[in-house]
Amino acid sequence: MEYKERSREKNSVVIEYRFSLEELEPFVQKAYMRKRGEFALSGFRKGKAPRKLLELHYGEDLFYDDALNEMIPDMYDKSIEELDLKPVAQPSFDMEQLDKEEGIVLVGTVDLYPEVTLGEYKGLKIAAKPVEVSEEEVDEAVEEERGKNARIVPVEGRKTKEGDIVIFDFEGFLGDEPFEGGSAEDFELTLGSGQFIPGFEEQMVDMDAGEERDVVVTFPEEYTEELAGKEATFKIKLKEIKERELPELDDEFAKDVSEEDTLEAYRESLRKSILEEKENFAKSEREAEALEKAVENMEVDIPQSMIDHEVEHLTMMMDYQLRMQGMDLKSYSQMMGLDEDKFKEPFIPQAVKNIQETLLLSEIAKKEAFEITQEDIDKRLDELSAGDEKRRENLTKQYESNEYEALKEDISLRKARELIIESMEDES
Repeated sequence: MEYKERSREKNSVVIEYRFSLEELEPFVQKAYMRKRGEFALSGFRKGKAPRKLLELHYGEDLFYDDALNEMIPDMYDKSIEELDLKPVAQPSFDMEQLDKEEGIVLVGTVDLYPEVTLGEYKGLKIAAKPVEVSEEEVDEAVEEERGKNARIVPVEGRKTKEGDIVIFDFEGFLGDEPFEGGSAEDFELTLGSGQFIPGFEEQMVDMDAGEERDVVVTFPEEYTEELAGKEATFKIKLKEIKERELPELDDEFAKDVSEEDTLEAYRESLRKSILEEKENFAKSEREAEALEKAVENMEVDIPQSMIDHEVEHLTMMMDYQLRMQGMDLKSYSQMMGLDEDKFKEPFIPQAVKNIQETLLLSEIAKKEAFEITQEDIDKRLDELSAGDEKRRENLTKQYESNEYEALKEDISLRKARELIIESMEDES
């Protein structure tokens, strides 16, 4: 067998494989032994017909596809190793020649790990944004805490208004016919929360407890296929009205919700907490900006297959999150009125960003040749196990199996990121 790199364009390489039918023969025999039970031939019990007769009856190349599928993986792995190539996706193969005398010529095409040319990544000048906390922000935080500690009390003697909590029964109709999933009893809703279809909650304002009313809405175009864009009537019966009764804003409130003794001290503690949160956010934004600038400074041509693979990864993560909430990807995309391609489109920019950052950090780690010590490994294992001794033991066994290579790579990427961040300078 012979193989060679035939051509290369950007990050895609074409490999030519040449071998004789004699070299394919052992794989053809294996394919025959495995597949013969699928063929029937007059005069023979199923699976007992000789190979030569099956090939005479069905065609000489009857088992070639299966034989090649058996042969290609080892052949491909060997060629990749000897040609010193670093693929990032599964190859595709085309049969270019199949001749008894001349043999077989297979052409494999595969995307390679892209070449990265680093630009400036140390000492990047990134502006530090000033952070301050306004009185309005402190007021909002206080009111949010009041809302969390509000009592829910029944309302009597008035009609509903925005912000009320209402308990009601409803049944939805398309024309005169009720539709599936369009009814419920004792449903609880906060008016103005936007939980229901646009226009629904507004029509429940100014109602009395015990009142019945028809609410007419039009489903959004991006709703489920059965309901999208259609007008529906919901027959509702309001059973109960409740409201949130906020606690008095005084020193007693401060004592109840914090470790402070006065409202003034509580407001000051909130100010410090908000400031710390905003400072951390500003720091994260600045670090992200440094990474973005380092990415912009490098040159790389990312193969489409890498992007496709990362999009699939992000899609699977989304599917997992949806399943944790009792839904799956198919149901969610149908509800949003999107086909598979449209659903995946928003993931593409994030996929490209993820790949760019990984390529950047990998190339920096290679160039800087960071030393990974046992202390680094122990520290990362501690972080990953989060104090769980059993988990740490399992992680240690897992990474020991390949001499911590995967963990060392992870640590190297982290060191590369730290280098960019710790060396950045204030832009004056």
